[in-house]
Amino acid sequence: MQARLYPWAIGIPMVILALVQVILDLRGYKAKETSDAAPVDFQFTQTIQPALARKRAITMFSWLLGFFLVVWLLGFEYGIPLMVFSYLKLQSNESWVLSIILTVLAFVFFWLLFVKLLTLPFPQGLIFTWLGIG
Repeated sequence: MQARLYPWAIGIPMVILALVQVILDLRGYKAKETSDAAPVDFQFTQTIQPALARKRAITMFSWLLGFFLVVWLLGFEYGIPLMVFSYLKLQSNESWVLSIILTVLAFVFFWLLFVKLLTLPFPQGLIFTWLGIG
């Protein structure tokens, strides 16, 4: 019963908002022009050099790709603490104590919320599947 309500809870507001947008478009409504760019516009800042901005973007996407690979190979149970700790220690240069404390807190939050409270089954990582562990 509860799972059947989810499409309705999402669908009804979306249909209403779509109808409002169609009505506004048909009436020719134009939004007010603002002098500054919207926060969703993609643009490089004027105060940072393009090479530095490109380096930061590559670093960010590398960490994101690394997180996906670690979760794929080791699974969420080991991937989340490993990535949190490595990001805090390597990228952010945090102290050992703070890195360990925040890693433990992230893992406990993940474990309590997703494993215990929501009882979501997470698949084992690819390495553990290959080795037949778990």
